[in-house]
Amino acid sequence: MGVLSFLLKAFFAPLMIVWTTDHAFTLLQNGFYIATHSSLITEDFLRLFNSHGFWFLLQIILFFDVLFFTLGYLIELPMLKNRIRSVDPTLLGWCAALACYPPFNIITSNILGWEAVQFPQFDDVQFHLTVNFMLLGLMAIYSWASVALNFKASNLTHRGIICSGPYRYIRHPAYACKNISWWLAALPALIECVNTADWWHLLLALASIAGWTFIYTLRALTEEDHLKSVDHEYADYCKKVKDRFVPGIF
Repeated sequence: MGVLSFLLKAFFAPLMIVWTTDHAFTLLQNGFYIATHSSLITEDFLRLFNSHGFWFLLQIILFFDVLFFTLGYLIELPMLKNRIRSVDPTLLGWCAALACYPPFNIITSNILGWEAVQFPQFDDVQFHLTVNFMLLGLMAIYSWASVALNFKASNLTHRGIICSGPYRYIRHPAYACKNISWWLAALPALIECVNTADWWHLLLALASIAGWTFIYTLRALTEEDHLKSVDHEYADYCKKVKDRFVPGIF
């Protein structure tokens, strides 16, 4: 486990530090602009939202997500009860996780032919705002899951089971919310294919997005297999929280 733990931290810790710094810098930039152009909130909210508001809110959300993962990879102390009990030893588990992170996600995107859109654009203003606030809400739940993990946040490890926050309702809230947000973000491309009757590209787009959903489903399944193989704690949790992705459905 020592070698796998070292490889895990060596790969993910620098990545999380870079992302945390980038998110902090970007949210400060957008926050400063909003603070110095606050009159636009009432005068031209849509322009402010499109240019800086959406990105400010998204970067705040993502900052807290990567912050707790950064702390999780850098800090491991008995008093925090975040000791790594086990690292997933399977090639499938590692491949499923690494396929979602740089530089490997570039290969994944090239194979699937689609890369996630963070800020989808729509002609109808009300629909544009509704979809993007829904997207921000989903990403807020995604980040809430990371905050709930606290100092135990990390990939491919068993560091104890968290039953608080969104984990009270489903076993994989972060994966579920990220994938739903991607389907929402893909709506402009899907709508354009329907409007132009381009059924072949519509099929390709659906298959590409479904491919990403499959990868995250695989991540969930390999994580569950790993956690169950270590001790009975996760199996007991599964008895209490029966649904993986959608409360009351599956």
